[in-house]
Amino acid sequence: MDLSIYYPYGIPFWSDIDFISVNFINNEDREINIYFVKNKKIDKLACIILPFHRRKYRFPKNSIVAIFNHKSEKSYKYIKLQDGWTYIYP
Repeated sequence: MDLSIYYPYGIPFWSDIDFISVNFINNEDREINIYFVKNKKIDKLACIILPFHRRKYRFPKNSIVAIFNHKSEKSYKYIKLQDGWTYIYP
């Protein structure tokens, strides 16, 4: 098991679902919050990326997420995650 790979909150790595691998890079001086989007509405918190960090994640296949900066109530972007992609903020 690779300890450098993270999973979204509430989704155990042993789940019997298909996962995709994605990377997030936060170049901001503040954290970003990533939420799942379900039925075009913001759902549960998926993860928090700390300032100037890079994280490898395994998300469920066909995941759509919304990215927020930690002080904003309006999302920065809605993204349908693609396997193997690296998402850089901002």
